[in-house]
Amino acid sequence: MERIKKFLKASGGMGLRIVKTGIAATLCVVVSYWMMLDTPFFAVAATVISMGKSIDISIRGGKNRVLGTVIGAAIGAAFAMALPGNAGLCGIGVILTLYLCHMLKLNGAAPLACLIFTIVVLYRGTDPWFYAGQRCLEVLIGVAIALLVNIIVMPPNYVARIKRTYTDLRSLVEESIDFASTGDPIDVLAVNNAIRTLSIAVEHYIGETKFFRGNDEEVFQISCKISTYRQILHELISIDELEERPVPKESPLYPVFSYHLERLTDLYDTCKET
Repeated sequence: MERIKKFLKASGGMGLRIVKTGIAATLCVVVSYWMMLDTPFFAVAATVISMGKSIDISIRGGKNRVLGTVIGAAIGAAFAMALPGNAGLCGIGVILTLYLCHMLKLNGAAPLACLIFTIVVLYRGTDPWFYAGQRCLEVLIGVAIALLVNIIVMPPNYVARIKRTYTDLRSLVEESIDFASTGDPIDVLAVNNAIRTLSIAVEHYIGETKFFRGNDEEVFQISCKISTYRQILHELISIDELEERPVPKESPLYPVFSYHLERLTDLYDTCKET
């Protein structure tokens, strides 16, 4: 399994989530045929858009999309019972579906909900409610398969990701501190992006269910250092804005340069000690 992960990371940015999405799409087609549903299209569409970067995102996004699908299908069936395929009702229904998804804060659900509504309201069969129920079932299958694949197939290792990101940040900061004293250009944007990436990784970890997490103590120690690294970034920006580096001792700016450089090293030493 480790060899597969390494291969995927080295294959032109082909991430694990892409592979898991393909696996989930295959399973959707198989399950849809096995259950003799009309078409696997909606199951595949739902599983593709429900495959989140983390398990928690998949759960929350999947729940929203299922609820949005039910809303769109119900409105579509009700309008189809009155005037199937009516252009005016189609527009009104889309507005109503979008409004309800927004009002209920179903983030990410609106596009799929409107798609289901449109398919159902344009249905000219004898039983639009049964047709709407089938579409809801297909979406539910797609969401469920996306969640199961995300959990079972190569589940994300959040602790390893955070530790790897933190190691990259430390290396970048060490290099930047050297550049601050030698006068080489400091890549402030790269440091800022590294801090932001680490913060997002920690947020994803905290948002996960306890069962899918790892060593809370390690992550807690790293998360406590993020604020210090933001202070380090501030000192790097202050040094980078000086017109001349390294500042000669006889320059009136030398006390400013010396202050920021000393504070920079002190902050980084604090991070290494804790």
